[in-house]
Amino acid sequence: MTSFGRAVLAGAVLLAGSPLHAQTASTPVSAQVPKPAPTPASPAAAPAAAPHLLPSWLDLHAEQRTRYETIDARYRPTEVGSDQQLDFRTRLQARVGTARWWGYTEIQDSRIALDDSASTIGTGATVRTKIEQLHVGAAWKNLGASKANVTIEAGRFSRDIGSRRLISRNVYGNSTTNYDGVLARVGAGAWSALALAIRPVLYTYPALVRDPRFTHLSLSGLYLTNSRHRAAVAEVYGLAWRDGSGTAEASRRSLNTFGARLSGNLGPGRRVEYETELAYQGGHVGARTHDAWLQHAQAGYNFTSAPWKPRVLAVWDYASGDANPTDTRNDAFDPLIGDRRFELGPIGLYGLIPRSNVASPGAWVIVKPTAPLETWLQVRGVWLAEARDRWRSVNLGDTTGAAGTHVGTQVEWRTRYRFSPHLEFDGGLTMLRESHFLRVLKPSPHGRALHLYAGLDFHY
Repeated sequence: MTSFGRAVLAGAVLLAGSPLHAQTASTPVSAQVPKPAPTPASPAAAPAAAPHLLPSWLDLHAEQRTRYETIDARYRPTEVGSDQQLDFRTRLQARVGTARWWGYTEIQDSRIALDDSASTIGTGATVRTKIEQLHVGAAWKNLGASKANVTIEAGRFSRDIGSRRLISRNVYGNSTTNYDGVLARVGAGAWSALALAIRPVLYTYPALVRDPRFTHLSLSGLYLTNSRHRAAVAEVYGLAWRDGSGTAEASRRSLNTFGARLSGNLGPGRRVEYETELAYQGGHVGARTHDAWLQHAQAGYNFTSAPWKPRVLAVWDYASGDANPTDTRNDAFDPLIGDRRFELGPIGLYGLIPRSNVASPGAWVIVKPTAPLETWLQVRGVWLAEARDRWRSVNLGDTTGAAGTHVGTQVEWRTRYRFSPHLEFDGGLTMLRESHFLRVLKPSPHGRALHLYAGLDFHY
């Protein structure tokens, strides 16, 4: 089927699935644009339902997203030609309690259709029906002389932490990252501290059961944040990842990640914005010593009084690669369970820019022609941080380094339109123009990869 035919089919399927009306009010999904993401406060309640329908101690929410996507070139060594899939993701959420105590649950069903016979499918696309969240929590306010606020939650969570680059609730993916454990937050004035002890929930494919290799996996850490000055919101953190004895000893990870992030808005009207994050990662992967780095930087300006309110940004992302895959060191940064879609491009069938072994500068323009419409254009150069390491998103590489480091240039256009508080469209077109690395190892007959997606998200 041609790309045009697939797009027509996508439109027909999406329109056929549209409901006549929504049941209850909900909070619209905000666009995933690069902005400082504070450590979220608790509780993470579902959007409030209409007050005349439900008692004050009960919130109910539901959402359903149908999205079609297609790509005309793939780069994994075993993949040939184009691919497509139709994603279905349905969520049911309920919260009971008060501001002092609460229980929260979310059930999610994620599955796909229309995939090609040679599609590469995993748990990122489908896990079917699973308990995405199920936790309880309690909060205490104005404790002691410092008037501290304390929140403790235990159970299963799906939540953004820090900048989202290392721990996130990924919004774009058809399945959603989650984890079991305990979160504790203490805040007083401009200071807050978030402690976590969790175990990411990982499934096997195609059985879609809890992966026994990660039975003893653990992720613990501490985030400290000071938001006293809007011009300089500071965050420092430390995370410890341990694969545990269920993982093969040769690939068992024992990683410690320490990072700092500074962000803010400056100048008249606070139109100038910036964010910078630096993280060091040490430890071991099997018998190999691990020593890796992550860097992110962005600076931008908001033309708030101009038509369409343009937001212009310059961005830079770097994550170290393995300089010599045959020695006793491993230098490739491990992104843990972080998200990359909000700044590195779509995942799903695309997902070509990893947060490991990459150096990527870019420019970004975001505009809002009308209140419900937001569209953006981003252009990124994509290089490998280390020529001898593989392009980790598709496991393609040249251990001699002769293919070089320049993967290509990515151009992304994305549009989101909110028809109502209950219905939102999200679509985009992303192209990766091949450079020397790809032309040498696995060229596309088009000289580029083109990815198209379009989806409707209903909120009830």
